[in-house]
Amino acid sequence: MTNSNQSTAKTQTQTIKDHLLTGATITTWDAYRLYRITCLAQRVHELRKAGMTIQSEMVTHNEKRFSVYWLDEHELLSVDFNNDGEEA
Repeated sequence: MTNSNQSTAKTQTQTIKDHLLTGATITTWDAYRLYRITCLAQRVHELRKAGMTIQSEMVTHNEKRFSVYWLDEHELLSVDFNNDGEEA
């Protein structure tokens, strides 16, 4: 049985995965601003547990520290897509 928290986390995890697969970076602020996701680090952790190699770097901007996440080019190229552009 799946509770509402599990289904929400799965949806958020897929949203972050889809974002990263575009080749874009993402930060906590981006995740909140674009998708209203407040637990980016947890979603990244889940994707890493599932086998994705997600890179990250701590940066400082305006005296604030935060992580930036992205996929390396080889990770992007290793994703198998079907003819519709969806991951197979």
